[in-house]
Amino acid sequence: MTAMPVSDSARTCWIAAAIAGLLVWISTSAIGSMRWYEGLVLGGLTVWILGSLLVWIACKGPAAMDGGAWQPPAAPAVAPAPTPVAMAPVADAAQPLAAQEMAAEPDDLKQIKGIGPKLEEVLHAGGVTRFAQIAAWDDAEIDRFAELIGRMGSRIRSDDWVGQARDLAAKKGGAA
Repeated sequence: MTAMPVSDSARTCWIAAAIAGLLVWISTSAIGSMRWYEGLVLGGLTVWILGSLLVWIACKGPAAMDGGAWQPPAAPAVAPAPTPVAMAPVADAAQPLAAQEMAAEPDDLKQIKGIGPKLEEVLHAGGVTRFAQIAAWDDAEIDRFAELIGRMGSRIRSDDWVGQARDLAAKKGGAA
């Protein structure tokens, strides 16, 4: 089915309004108590008001189109991602990592309650990859990472990441 052009749509609206105006004129002058010219004025007002309203409702804006002519809107331009803030990696104050331990895979920091995949990525970006590094955090490091993490930063203390990291580092050290 093809779309009706705006001009045909407007003509249809005005024809419908003219029919309504004719009915108003007949009903007010022939059936009602008004004289014929009073009914004619009332019918003319009906045509003008109803016609304008119908055209405004039905015919304004872009013409309707069938699905074959539809094109998706252009994708909005995406702003470039902000550059990450360079951070100095956290040094392990408890004990330096051996060269063979550094070559091994990083610890699964998600084992600490409160650290999910996103927070693990943030910690890795900050140079934290081992339980021993978190276990060695002092208050200054906790505050630094709490600020880096943002609204979830309070979980470092409330979930006791440092204590959990000590336990996991001890288990890992005993298993090796």
